[in-house]
Amino acid sequence: MADKKRITETAALRQAEQIVARSMPSGWTAKLVQAPGRTAGPRSVSLRIRPSDSEGSDFGVVTKRSLNPMQAGQLLDTMGLQATTSLRGPKPVDVAIIAPYLSERTRDVIAGRGVSYIDSTGNMRLRSDKPALYILTTGADKDPWPDDQPLKSLRGRGAGRALRAVVDFRPPYGVRELAARANVSPATLARVIDLLARDALLTRDARGRVNDVDWAGCIRRWSNDYQFATSNQTTAFLAPRGLSDLTSKLATVKWRYALTGSLAAQSFSPIAPARMGMLYVDDIETAVRILDLREVDSGTNVLIAEAFDPVVYERTTKRDGLTLAATTQVAADLLTGSGRMPAEGEELFAWMKDNERVWLH
Repeated sequence: MADKKRITETAALRQAEQIVARSMPSGWTAKLVQAPGRTAGPRSVSLRIRPSDSEGSDFGVVTKRSLNPMQAGQLLDTMGLQATTSLRGPKPVDVAIIAPYLSERTRDVIAGRGVSYIDSTGNMRLRSDKPALYILTTGADKDPWPDDQPLKSLRGRGAGRALRAVVDFRPPYGVRELAARANVSPATLARVIDLLARDALLTRDARGRVNDVDWAGCIRRWSNDYQFATSNQTTAFLAPRGLSDLTSKLATVKWRYALTGSLAAQSFSPIAPARMGMLYVDDIETAVRILDLREVDSGTNVLIAEAFDPVVYERTTKRDGLTLAATTQVAADLLTGSGRMPAEGEELFAWMKDNERVWLH
């Protein structure tokens, strides 16, 4: 079992050197060298890569004991400012960020700025133009040395309700203001906003008010912990006369429901005819009886869910006589679905980006 104590920057450097050396093509070398004119220490080295028959490249090394996505963005911003004044020639210096562990979101932030990274578990992206080099490897997908952050998951009823509030309402807003508008616990909302800020999925001003939200990124982050089929109480059925008969019956019912998944997405951004109907109801037995659904061992085409939280019935939309779950909820349910549903979720994101004035509150 891995030691819970996070390894030092010096140990991370040495492990990075070994990981890179093992990944080199035959005849290539990779080693840490002391930067000229600098005293010894983890912040004064370069990673030197040399092919067997030509001049190589030195990567300027930035070592961190821990780095979350927000901190990575701030670090890269600082590095960008320094680069405009410290370059001594026409060729920019290649940079590699090294840490014991870099989460997937942190790696995405770093790679999105064209910077290389290496962590001690084997997650690595190393890119250089001269010599031509590109290496991408994967290591751990969870931190072997987790810290004591107050919230690490968006799993659960409170976190889901708070996440929906963050993505459903147009910033700027403060925690208490949004909590009152969305009927969310201020304490839970504050913890969720802190998590999303650490993941660089929203930004706050000096007073702590949220002023910008990456709503698509937030929904994707939620889908890591939320699953339509398991976070809700779901049962599969067959609509023997097909999904068109199902929607016709739904348009006449008087009880509360919310259509989600592919059938709901078709009202906004149709890709292909839906194969599965997904809907939230308060009482599965009543829905099955009135919608004339059958329990079968195979060939199901309807998933009915008793919701993880009543938030699935909030900010709904009426289209063609049907009550549709909020597009943010529909997108999350699609991303966690099977088959082509995740692709339908991405297509719905494209529609949402072009129509924020329609669905943002």
